[in-house]
Amino acid sequence: MSGHRQAAVALHALTEADRALVLAELPEDDRQILRGYLAELDELGFATTEAAELLPRAAHAHADALADARAADVHLLLQGEPAALVAQVLSIAPWRWRNDYLALQSGARREQMRAAAPDGPVAPARAAFLADALRARLGQLPAAAPAAQDGATHAGRRRPAWLRLVTMPWTR
Repeated sequence: MSGHRQAAVALHALTEADRALVLAELPEDDRQILRGYLAELDELGFATTEAAELLPRAAHAHADALADARAADVHLLLQGEPAALVAQVLSIAPWRWRNDYLALQSGARREQMRAAAPDGPVAPARAAFLADALRARLGQLPAAAPAAQDGATHAGRRRPAWLRLVTMPWTR
C-alpha cells in the first residue's frame, strides 16, 4: 500500500477536527491526494469515527464539575503547571471561572500564558485529556466549607476580608 493510502487510512480514523489539523500542515498536492483517498473510503462505506465515540464526555465541557469549578480551585490545581499547558486549558472552552482565575495570576504569569496561547483550537483529543485530568484532580480536592462559614454572601460572592471581620456572628 502506498504512503498516501496508509496516511488516508490513518486520517480516516481521526475525528474531523483532528483530520483538518493534520491536513492543514501538509503541502497542497498531498492534501488533494489524501482528500481523494478519504472520499474513496467514504464511498466504500468505511465508518468514520465520531468524536462522541472516540472521546470521553470530557471534551464537551458543559454543565459539569470543571465548568462549574471555582477559580481558586483551578488556581490551586494549575499553579505549578507550565504556562503553555494552562493556556491550552483556558482555550478549551469559555470557562465561567476564566476571568477570576486570571485575576489570581501575577502580571508576569498572565503574560507567559498569553505568549504561550495556541494559535488555533486545541486538538479535541488533547482537550478531552486535559479536561478529564482537571476534572479528576478537582474530585480529589477537599470539599469546600459551607458558604456561611466561608464568608460568602447569598449571591455567591465573597465579602471583603475587612467586612468579614466587622460582621462576625454574635456570640454570648
